[in-house]
Amino acid sequence: MFENIVKPIKAISGLLKSKPITFMFPPEMLLTEGFRGRHFFDEDKCRSCRLCERICPNNAIVMVERERDGKKVFHPQIDYSKCCFCGLCVDVCPSKALTFTNFPFLVVFDKKELLYPPDKLGEKPALEMPSPPKIKSIVDWGRSRSLWVLNYMTGCCFIEAVPWVSSGFDMERFGLIAVGSPRHADVLIVGGYVTVKTLRRIIRVYQQMAWPKFVLALGNCPMTGGTYWDSYNTIKNLDKYIPVDVWIAGCPPRPEPIGLAIVEAMFAVQSGYTGKEEKVNKEGGLLEVPPLKEEAGPGEIVLPFGPCHPASGNFDIILRVDGEKVLEAKPNPGYLHRGFEKLMEYRTWWQNIMIVQRVCVLDGASYELAYIGAVEKIAGINVPRRASYLRTIQGELSRIQSHLLNLGFLASATGFRTVMKIAWGDREKILYLLEKLTGARIYHIYNIPGGVRRDMPEDFKSRALEILKYMRKRLKVYDDLCFNNQVFIERTKNIGVLDSETAIRLDVTGPNIRGSGVDFDLRKTSPYEAFDEIEFNVAVGEGGDCYSRALCRRMEMEESLNIIEECLERIPGGPIAERKMKNGRVITPFGPIPEGESLHCIESARGELCFHAVSDGKPRPYRVKIRGPTFDNILVAMPRIMSGVNIADIPVIYWSLDNCPADHDR
Repeated sequence: MFENIVKPIKAISGLLKSKPITFMFPPEMLLTEGFRGRHFFDEDKCRSCRLCERICPNNAIVMVERERDGKKVFHPQIDYSKCCFCGLCVDVCPSKALTFTNFPFLVVFDKKELLYPPDKLGEKPALEMPSPPKIKSIVDWGRSRSLWVLNYMTGCCFIEAVPWVSSGFDMERFGLIAVGSPRHADVLIVGGYVTVKTLRRIIRVYQQMAWPKFVLALGNCPMTGGTYWDSYNTIKNLDKYIPVDVWIAGCPPRPEPIGLAIVEAMFAVQSGYTGKEEKVNKEGGLLEVPPLKEEAGPGEIVLPFGPCHPASGNFDIILRVDGEKVLEAKPNPGYLHRGFEKLMEYRTWWQNIMIVQRVCVLDGASYELAYIGAVEKIAGINVPRRASYLRTIQGELSRIQSHLLNLGFLASATGFRTVMKIAWGDREKILYLLEKLTGARIYHIYNIPGGVRRDMPEDFKSRALEILKYMRKRLKVYDDLCFNNQVFIERTKNIGVLDSETAIRLDVTGPNIRGSGVDFDLRKTSPYEAFDEIEFNVAVGEGGDCYSRALCRRMEMEESLNIIEECLERIPGGPIAERKMKNGRVITPFGPIPEGESLHCIESARGELCFHAVSDGKPRPYRVKIRGPTFDNILVAMPRIMSGVNIADIPVIYWSLDNCPADHDR
């Protein structure tokens, strides 16, 4: 025990001597050349073929009439309040008139400014930092330097707000403090997709905030519905219900534009801006938060854990407690319901590559791999081995970043915010590799039926090996700070115990069942991609408690490093895509695939993930059904192991199970 007390102290001392990993702003962090940022349009190359308009799944592109050499032509106009930067428009452009820059900054005070006609798309983008305005008063200056932020993470975009709490971006150096209560906050950051159920809570949170109050909206969903513009559950204009001061476009936007928005907001406040006129639209009481209807016995209290809780994300658990003891935990899902499986019936097989990653923003690559695998089985496409290796690298990098994210959440829930900041800072290095390989940090949209969109860059291997070596050293730091820390052990050992028999009966999968001692991993039992050629060990724990589940993820990160390293050494040459289907035809972005159905399962970061797809021989799926890992892990198993624990253990158990609300709410 003494050693477990001394090790964290030594680890902290070592970190104090090392170089900090905070990126400067304006950003000096690595931004890859291949990142899919704002478009650039060359009108001299445009053929007016309209393919970009036709392929856009979000209706962000409209062809507008122009005159050229005395003739009428049609050029693309892009509405960046809708664009998800999937790149399908660039892929289908036959003349390459539409290309990508790696420019990520789209920050506006008026969302009408996000409409880019052809002439504006033809201008090379450049970052222009705002000049500091005159200070109106010492009060305004002080207010601009101490903004207290409440993050209401409604959807995908929270994933890129998270880095600002880490050691990578460190929002506190701007004077911004993250708080857990709306009564302490004067800045509300709404991060992504908004449902009716979520909107009720946003309005209530906004009303409780201190004056003056400011709202920043991340991503396209609060502006226009974004990717879910045709979902019945989508709130398409957040500013119809509460004022929004700054809009940040993207799906999701990178962390750097959030920093630019913060700087512009600070300068506005410094010059005397006190927010827009406070108006709230509850549509005649329809958006009032309904009262809790749970019954409590004598001496009992009903408490909500979420949905705007710093340790729950956009998820809600109704707790019935007696003193500090939890008698019953009842999940209250539905804040992120988007109807993915139905939406996929209205998009082509190719367009759905964009939407499937959004089923779980925390590990989107896995959903992309599972969906593409199902399509390829129906189409009868033989994927080149090089593409399979590249997919394996992508999937394991995504597993690492997901586990780092979870480690940060779990550490924060146990009081170790230092570990959270360090883990999330290291996660940036993994996201850099994913961006370098695929063109995006979060939603890669890297795979196409038959292979991948592009090969890895020439310097990817050397850069990856360098970061893998760094990560091996950091795992030892996590051991000393966390897993060999007696306080962390006491907070997680024998807490939230899930025995192996119960885990099997409830269909729990992933690190959660392996933490209960069950050796089950689809990469071994049903190999896919390159796993049949790669040697690795399955991380299996014992005890079935919070500590064991967390330790499994830590061991899995080490195995993932080994898998990636072996893939890089053994990757074969050859093509990266095969387009010919079993019927002899070539698969295209607009074409059909043969009739049939398939079931494809993979091992995601959270467990078994399956796509069941049905084709009736048309360009769109007849039906798609997703078996996600978190439905059983969270909605079925979690309430059982939360019964009888202390209130303080609820966030620890919750994050030890690694919830992804978007997956089970889909």
